[in-house]
Amino acid sequence: MLMVTVLGLLAAPSAAHARVLTLGIADSPFADSTSPYAGDPWLQRTVEVGAQLVLLSASWASLAPVERPPGFDPADPADPAYRFTTLDAQVRALAARGRRIALLATSAPAWATGSDAPASAMPGTWRPDPVEFGRFSRALAGRYNGTFPDPLTPGGTLPEIAAFQAWGEPNLPNHLTPQWAGRGSRARPAAPAHYRRLLNAFYAGVKAVAPRALVVTGGTSPFGDRLPGGARMPPARFWREVLCLRGRALHRAACPDPAHFDVLAHHPYSVGGPRRRALNQDDVTVPDFAKLTRPLRLAERTGRALPRKRHRLWVTEFSWDSNPPDPGGVPAQRHARWLAEAFELFWRQGVDTITWFLIRDQAGPPFASKYQSGLFMRGGAAKPAARAFRFPLTARRHDSRVYVWARLPASGVLHVQRRAGGSWRTIATRRGRVGDVKTLSVRAPRGAPIRGKVGDLTSISWPT
Repeated sequence: MLMVTVLGLLAAPSAAHARVLTLGIADSPFADSTSPYAGDPWLQRTVEVGAQLVLLSASWASLAPVERPPGFDPADPADPAYRFTTLDAQVRALAARGRRIALLATSAPAWATGSDAPASAMPGTWRPDPVEFGRFSRALAGRYNGTFPDPLTPGGTLPEIAAFQAWGEPNLPNHLTPQWAGRGSRARPAAPAHYRRLLNAFYAGVKAVAPRALVVTGGTSPFGDRLPGGARMPPARFWREVLCLRGRALHRAACPDPAHFDVLAHHPYSVGGPRRRALNQDDVTVPDFAKLTRPLRLAERTGRALPRKRHRLWVTEFSWDSNPPDPGGVPAQRHARWLAEAFELFWRQGVDTITWFLIRDQAGPPFASKYQSGLFMRGGAAKPAARAFRFPLTARRHDSRVYVWARLPASGVLHVQRRAGGSWRTIATRRGRVGDVKTLSVRAPRGAPIRGKVGDLTSISWPT
């Protein structure tokens, strides 16, 4: 069985896999910075590591007025009650550096949530109003559809944004409540149906004013509670419910208002290495995407995922903490190899866009409540993971062959090289464009390190 699994992973990809892989950062590269944003050092590092996309948070609660004033039009991107100044500046700065942008819309203002919220519900999570969310999405997409006048540039327009994401981790109670209706054995899913209404309102609002923009679902958390009624809903179950499919047998349920989106997103964090599967049946970590793609493809065929097309897969948040600086993190060299290996596994399962969390470590110690998953240390030193992100490549031996997977960091010729004495020798070449993925089989002496080279850029090396 192990041999079959290994050979399956090493097989050449089908035509469906002949696609580019877009890499990005799920973080604000402006954290701890001062204006002007265009000169921010972390924005520069985001560019240097080749991140093509930046996923920014666009908190509904922060952008909208705290209290709804008389005459406020929540669908109008020019309504003076909105507070877009800081977001405008960030969008300008990213666009000026040639980065594509995705905006994550989450966290409702108090006036757009349910009135019966219990004290345990976190602000902005209790039954957000889908109608109001749709109006907000229309304002957000209308401001960044490439035609909205830039308040600071007479005759100019604000940049166009590529994608808008509807909510964050909707299968967790710190983002969307209630997750369940009822208790114990009588508990029934509540969050998926409500999220479907939020998503559909968001989709309609975005597409009304920015039809070219992608609408991305909220990225689900990888783990949930095994028993119904727990705090967290397992992601595979959450998506089956959103897509009107019941149980792991995927029985088709009535679906009068199917989910509308372009991209399904997930956050496949792992408690171990990239090949470690989730223990619980409905949890989804790095190698488990079939638990999402199987119901998604059935939903597409049966009209439960609209529009009728093949929906894309994105990983909109993913990482491991590293050591250093976190003593409990993954050792730095292994951290870099795990990153590259995870990227390969995502791609082989159909993912075409990955945004890594973070560009820079959060402040610490203590480390337990902070993320040390940046591509750079807090002080600015690059980790090996920065190189692996810029040029992800894996090499794995099977018998006399070495199977190489690589994403080109720049357009040009990929040189697959092996270490020979004190120098590197090219043993295979492939030509491609930035983002292209190449898979090839080469011969190399056992134990010879393998690396990739494109122009002046080199990948980390892999022992074989």
